[in-house]
Amino acid sequence: MKSDKGLVSGVESTWHRLPQYKCIPDRAITIAEAVEIAGYPIDKQPLFRANGSPVDAWAIVRTDTDSVLVPAVGERFTLVQNNHMVNYISEHLLAVYPELKIQSVGTLWDGATFFLNLSLDEFQVKGDKSPTITNLMYANPLGRGAYTACAHSTRVVCANTLRIGELQGLANQSLKRFKHTASASTRINEHLIDLAEVKLELKRHVELMDYLAGIELQPKEIDTFLNGIFPEPKEDGRAKTIAVNSKDGIKNILEGSQRSTLANPFTKYALLQAFTDWQDHAATVRNGDLASVTYDGINGVRADKKDAFLKALIAA
Repeated sequence: MKSDKGLVSGVESTWHRLPQYKCIPDRAITIAEAVEIAGYPIDKQPLFRANGSPVDAWAIVRTDTDSVLVPAVGERFTLVQNNHMVNYISEHLLAVYPELKIQSVGTLWDGATFFLNLSLDEFQVKGDKSPTITNLMYANPLGRGAYTACAHSTRVVCANTLRIGELQGLANQSLKRFKHTASASTRINEHLIDLAEVKLELKRHVELMDYLAGIELQPKEIDTFLNGIFPEPKEDGRAKTIAVNSKDGIKNILEGSQRSTLANPFTKYALLQAFTDWQDHAATVRNGDLASVTYDGINGVRADKKDAFLKALIAA
């Protein structure tokens, strides 16, 4: 990640304390700053065989570092500079909704992925001393996948990310993907405007979190619930060790570091926060760097696990 950089506002230290990301604790990020982060040049360049004959494929190259960000894309792949997309969002979304602020902006994998987070609103769940900010996220993973635009919720104190997604219709199926075509900028911006206008059904999300915060759990109930999520095989071995360590890790957060931020540390809401904290920061990582783990926590397997955990809490 030597060529990555980014900015995060409203915090004293960045997620995972990555040195590539700088903090702005007392103000929002400006458009000019976001454009500068997004301003590295990328180019779609044709590929050739060793004998010099062309092939029907193109590489995405970051020209300021002469590095290949994507080995091969097809002819229909339309490349849009990231700073153009930031300016487009500024002119067509932020100009209409000045209450939206840029909370974070940056790159991953030496610029192969660019992301922009817009802060929508802030609320506090009953009994939680930490504010929760609901965001709109835009990400361009280039050839790693389609453009992504969605809503997600970030608990600022411990930097947990809880994807709302399709769960209970809270965000009206907020996650959408867009192919890299010439009309992508317009369609992405329209989707972000839709999300901004409905405020992500924020009231319903707050009501659900407040509901979970009002349901107390006894230690035996917590053990029973976690046993259902992480069942232990009868035979000793790696699977049993992982299950035991997972449950112990979540309970250590629930009974330890989280106590200072919650009026009642033993509720369904507290258990949800402990799980997301563990999933984002303590769960076993195999062949994954911090950047990929962070992205996965927003829009990947880890995010799916958070959704499944929340569904189980609601149903229990």
